[in-house]
Amino acid sequence: MDAATVRLLVAGILGLPTLGFLVVTLGGTLVPRRVVRLLGPGVIVGAFACVVLLTVGVLERAPADRSITVTLWHWLSLGGKHGGFGATFNVLVDPLSLVMMGVITGVGGLIHIYSVGYMAEDRGFNRFFAYMNFFITSMLVLVLSANLVFLIIGWAMVAFASYALIAFWYERPTAVAAGRKAFITQVIGDVGLVLAAFLIFLNLRGRSGNLLHTVDFATIFANVGPGAHFHNGLGPAGSGLVTVIGLLLFAGAAAKSAQWPLHTWLPDAMEGPTPVSALIHAATMVTAGVYLVCRFHPIFEQAPTAGAVVAVIGMGTALMAAIIGCTQFDIKRVIAYSTMSQIGLMIFSAGIGAYSAAIFQLVAHAFFKALLFMAAGNVIHGIGGEQDIRQMGGLRRRLRFTYPAFAVGTLALSGIPLFAGWFSKEELLGNGLVLGPATPWLWVAGVVVNVLTSFYSFRVLWVTFHGEAHGEEASKAHEAPRVMVGPVLVLAALAALFGFTNIDFGTFHPITIVATFLAPVFGPIARVPAPGVALLALLVGTALSMGGLGLAFLVYGRQAIARDLVPRRAPWVYQLSLQKFYWDEVYDAMLARPMVGLATACRRVIEPGVFNGAVDGVRSAVQTLADDFRTFQSGLLRDYALVFFVFAVIGLLVLGLHLT
Repeated sequence: MDAATVRLLVAGILGLPTLGFLVVTLGGTLVPRRVVRLLGPGVIVGAFACVVLLTVGVLERAPADRSITVTLWHWLSLGGKHGGFGATFNVLVDPLSLVMMGVITGVGGLIHIYSVGYMAEDRGFNRFFAYMNFFITSMLVLVLSANLVFLIIGWAMVAFASYALIAFWYERPTAVAAGRKAFITQVIGDVGLVLAAFLIFLNLRGRSGNLLHTVDFATIFANVGPGAHFHNGLGPAGSGLVTVIGLLLFAGAAAKSAQWPLHTWLPDAMEGPTPVSALIHAATMVTAGVYLVCRFHPIFEQAPTAGAVVAVIGMGTALMAAIIGCTQFDIKRVIAYSTMSQIGLMIFSAGIGAYSAAIFQLVAHAFFKALLFMAAGNVIHGIGGEQDIRQMGGLRRRLRFTYPAFAVGTLALSGIPLFAGWFSKEELLGNGLVLGPATPWLWVAGVVVNVLTSFYSFRVLWVTFHGEAHGEEASKAHEAPRVMVGPVLVLAALAALFGFTNIDFGTFHPITIVATFLAPVFGPIARVPAPGVALLALLVGTALSMGGLGLAFLVYGRQAIARDLVPRRAPWVYQLSLQKFYWDEVYDAMLARPMVGLATACRRVIEPGVFNGAVDGVRSAVQTLADDFRTFQSGLLRDYALVFFVFAVIGLLVLGLHLT
């Protein structure tokens, strides 16, 4: 495949969602709904077709030639004493960007089709699809960018798109607050990403030691890493500069992927429509942080301290979110906390250097997490908008397609054998036994995460679909229309079968198919668990995941504990989980209230005394000066002649002094 064909396909991938956004936005309500029903999902499906064609063309090349950089247009060119600076919109097509584009457009396309049914009666139907198309465009800009400038532009576009979609139902104060919270949290992380970009631009050196002043990925990665040159472009491995850059990059990743301490926005994002939750949690924004760490792996490989911080925070977030998910009652929030937990596992994998395992988990997670959110949307749609699982029950008899699909998603999320999540999570955790830090304790924490994930996932399944109906709406539940059921069933098939695509049945080589495909980006796997160790880890992890399933069955399947039981004097761990570790309260006390108090003091003291006083002083001075000048406007000729004579004399005196 030549560069012209690549450019054409990339233009289709970026241009089709953009076209959908522009047509619906500029046309507004004048665009008929029937047109939006076709155009909104159609442009994403068309972009996915372009991704498939592009992938086929790239696979025809030799592995060493599968990284293609194409220039779409020249955007900015500035001269300077250091050789100038230019920002060109180059797109990077390689195995990593292809995987990300496939997830964004493939899963995103199914979510768009599902949205046609879910949002059918909403009066903001056109606006919703305009936002969704814009979101897809933003993510594609992010993952295709070949330099830091356009990566940051895509990063910011995604933040705005998430705000618009989370706050889509702006009549609800809680939705507006959730959108604002998500945007502000992401902007905090954006500061880290921008600072990292500046540090790279100002400090990267070439082979001759000269400053390069570049934002281009190819140049950065060619001059950073063990194979670059003897001094490395950002200093020796483990030096302060490269460590700070790695930590700043992770700050941006943590905000996008809802990792501690920038995690509190993600559960509140459930205020948006369910398709938005599926898009954010499965196919787009929260995976951007994982992509960022994996894309900048040469820097993290030179910053072991930063990599260790990434791994520890990722696993810590995974464990914390899994604990919280065990006690929540909102069906969407339970799935949201599972997203935070699963993304934490991906971040952990990227932090220890198992990049291919992180991306494999990212793809598998996209399938079963979109499936769970959309199946939950069918439940909510079928029972009149109710989201509390305590008001459900017995729905398996009424939602005959949604129930088995939800069950498949639960099995995949829980890591039950032969479902996609089992293949991806066991590979991910197995790498934790041979790659640092804190081996094997972080692996033990990951196994605990698996147990808790299995427990809370099956808790939702049994409380929602089994037993007797609780509440009038649950007893009248009905299945969703075909346009909503169809994408759910497709995702169920992918969640059930995708794991088998990663097995080389011919050789059973320890390097998996996904790792082989991504090898041009990440290189070959240097260390893998010994066969005995890998088998032991697999058996232990699988057995404990099954144990979580059994525990959930004993507690909820047999109704050993009432579904609505909240103990009056609950153990402190239960309360910590139920109250989400009080992080919102902590941030409110430490950040929100002091800022509100400072703003209130400024409004009551500084604003009237200083700012209003300054404005009043300027007004008084101008008024006094105007009053003084008004006295000169007498209307008498002799007064004007006198003023003219005085100033003429003064002018002659000044001129005479100057001449002498």
